[in-house]
Parts: sequence; C-alpha cells; structure tokens
Amino acid sequence: MFDITKKKAFVCDLDGTLFMGPDPIKPAVDFVIDSINSGRFSFFYLTNNTSKTPDEYIKKIAGANIPVKPEQILTPLITLESYIREKGYKSVYLLASEKVKSYLEKQLSDVGIKFEYNPEENELIALTYDKELTYEKLANATSLWNMRNVPPSPMCPIRTANQNKVEFVATHPDNCCPSERGPIPDIGGMMKFLEITNGMKPSNIFGKPSPSLLKTVLDKFSPEQIAVVGDRLYTDKAIADNAQVDFVCVLSGETTKEDLASYKGIAPAVTVDTFNMIDDVK
Repeated sequence: MFDITKKKAFVCDLDGTLFMGPDPIKPAVDFVIDSINSGRFSFFYLTNNTSKTPDEYIKKIAGANIPVKPEQILTPLITLESYIREKGYKSVYLLASEKVKSYLEKQLSDVGIKFEYNPEENELIALTYDKELTYEKLANATSLWNMRNVPPSPMCPIRTANQNKVEFVATHPDNCCPSERGPIPDIGGMMKFLEITNGMKPSNIFGKPSPSLLKTVLDKFSPEQIAVVGDRLYTDKAIADNAQVDFVCVLSGETTKEDLASYKGIAPAVTVDTFNMIDDVK
C-alpha cells in the first residue's frame, strides 16, 4: 500500500505530468513549489525528450517558478555521453538537432569527438529525438549500416574499406510526445522507419524504462523513500518497476482510465488526475 509519509523523493516526468507542451500544469506545479518551500520532499526531473538539452529543461522548470539545480535533471543525453566515453568512440554519426549536437560536442570536448557522417570512420550511430530530422539523415544511417554491417549482395554492392561493424543506439523508446495539440511523433517512429528499411535495431536504448537513469536518486535514498510520477505506463511505470520503486500514475498526459482498465501488468501504486491530488489518496 502506498504511504506518502514514507516518501522523501519524487522523480517527476515532465511532459504530461508537470507540463503540457510549453505550459505548466498549474495544480501539479504549485504542489511541487509548496513541497520544496516547506522542505517536505526532494524532487528530480526525469525526461526522455532528447530534443532539448539539460540547460533548456532547467530554464523551463525555473520558468514555472520551481527552484531547480543541474543535478536534479535526469535525461538520456547524459547516459549517451557516458556511453560514448566508456566505449572510447571518437567518430559518431549523430542524428540530433544542432543545439543537441553542440551540447554533446561541448560535453565531450576533452575526448575530441567527431559527430559528422563519415562512413570510413564512424563507430557508432546515435539516434536522438531529432526534430530537425531529414530524409538525408535517415538515408545516411541506413547506408552506413548497409555498407558496414550487412554481408555483400547485389542489393548493396558499395562497401567501405573499413569493415568493422558500426553500433547503433537510441536515447529512448517513446512512440509519441505529448503536446498541447495532442500526441506528436517521437523517436519510436524513427526507429521503426530504420528497422523497416533494412532491419536496423539498436543494441542499447537509454532512458526510461532503463533504471540507470535513476542511479543518482537511488544513491541518495532507499527504494521505499522514492516514487516515480508520470503519465506513461510503458516508460514511466516501467522504469519505476525496474528500479523497484512506487509509481504514481497521473491522468494529465497520455494514459487514460481506459488504458488502465485494459492494462495487463501490476497496477500503479496510486492513480490521480493530477500530481497535486496525491495528498487526497487514502
């Protein structure tokens, strides 16, 4: 049974939970502000949306008058940066907006990373939620995969001299992004496009539902002191389940009462219309 008196930290999804598009969901945001001011809970902000940089999220959250520090932002871009470092990659074909590319170049400036399309040198294809996606980017990704990972055939006669296989990763699995205009395409459709074309599947998908995003929170609090708050069962609830912490489902975003009625998994610990109503749960 969910016991709010045992909670010390809430990990909040942003889109559909605290914001709808650019607009704050006022009752939920007011609850967060009041809880911070009273010292009642600690908050972390979890997003799969890699079309924005951490600095943009700080600006967005602060713009709603919520006090926020960089260490409270949890995004798969941070996981991607760590992965590139761990693997020692120096040449990555990055499908991302220019601002996200610039952010990662700055973060990885000490390792001399190159993010341009270079079929002879690229070691990794990294797909983010690229709102500047073009056909050329998709064609480059599939061509690179064809020339390096697929056995020679009449369908793909052109090969690179470098025949080391290139890895493919994606920052998150979301099929759609909530907006004030309803659901809009997210990275899930981009991955399906690539898979349908030539069978490309990422070796790793970062972000929710991977519990690695919650490491900094789990290092500070015990699982029973933490709850994830979100509007999606297949990402927000999944990361809570994988980290073995409670999940608070809000109906202010993607998930509906009908979705919950047909859901085959274990029910959320709590379901409320908006986050602020959690205090009303008995």
